[in-house]
Parts: sequence; C-alpha cells; structure tokens
Amino acid sequence: CPYIRMRATIPVSVKDCWDFLRVHNWDESMPQMDPFYEGVSVHSNYTTHPKVDMLLCRKRLKRIFTFGKRDLVFLSVTEDEPLTDGTWVSGTVSVHTSLLPRQPGYVRAFQDSVAFYKPIVDKNHTALTIVCRIDLNDSSNGGGSSGWIPMWFYVKTIGYTGVQSFLRMRKALIQAAEVADFSNTA
Repeated sequence: CPYIRMRATIPVSVKDCWDFLRVHNWDESMPQMDPFYEGVSVHSNYTTHPKVDMLLCRKRLKRIFTFGKRDLVFLSVTEDEPLTDGTWVSGTVSVHTSLLPRQPGYVRAFQDSVAFYKPIVDKNHTALTIVCRIDLNDSSNGGGSSGWIPMWFYVKTIGYTGVQSFLRMRKALIQAAEVADFSNTA
C-alpha cells in the first residue's frame, strides 16, 4: 500500500487544529471531513505518563460506494508537549488484538499515520502535515474477508479524497474560528 503525505497551512492556532483532530472530538469533526465516517469508540486507555495519551480505538466507516463497511482498530498516541521547535506530534498504528475482534458486516482495514502540527505566522497559523498508509482490504489469514477494493481504484482516488478531506477540515476550522471570534465580540 502506498504512503501518502498531505500538507496544508490552516489559519488557526495549533491548539485549535490539535483539538479538532483529537479522537475524543471525532464524532463532531470527522463527519465534516469524511463522508464515509460512521463513528469511533475508545475501548482502553493505556496512558502511563501524564503528558502522553495512548488509546485503543475502533473507527467505523460506512459503505464506500459499492464496497462494504470498514472498521479500523488502532492505538492513537498523542503527546501534550511540543517538540523544541513548537511542533506537536500525534500518530496512530493499526493493531491486531483479541480485545477488538473482527465484527460481522465490516471488513477490517488498516491505517498508520503520523501528524505534525507546526505553529507559523505568529502562532496564528498551523502547518499541518499528515503522512499515512491505508489498506482498505483485509486479506490476512485467520478471518480476513478481503474487501475487494482494487488497488488501482485506491491509488487513483486517494489523492483526490485526501485533498477534499483537508479542504473540508480547513473550512470547518475557519468557520469555528469565525464563530468563536463573533462570540467573543458579542
């Protein structure tokens, strides 16, 4: 599966961008970015350090055109302390665990990602970079049900869908900032 890198400059603070993309906010933020988003559930918290969150999650996706529903099981790792240059980093890694076995009606998908949130322009803008690898077909031994999304279809559409997702996220963040500014001046 190919790795993709998406980059955008978003005219909001790192904190606003960071909060928008936190797993706990996905039921509000993801529908604005991903038309196939169905929901997310957090199953365990493995936090052992006060500034690091490590959550075991299951994300569900609606049918993708003629292809069946997908789910992803992953660890979400965030550190609430920036690097020395002010960049905040978060990531996800797909896992196989008996705590969240495959569910009837869903094809298990896999996605690993790392996101960099760098403050720019007097810290009022964020340079967001996300690098990810996505495999929407479960062809593993021991219960994989394939999924039948042809790789050529994925490769031809991932660039467009990634750009659209970033554009929708940027628009939602700008609208939220405008509403906050209006509320603060009212």
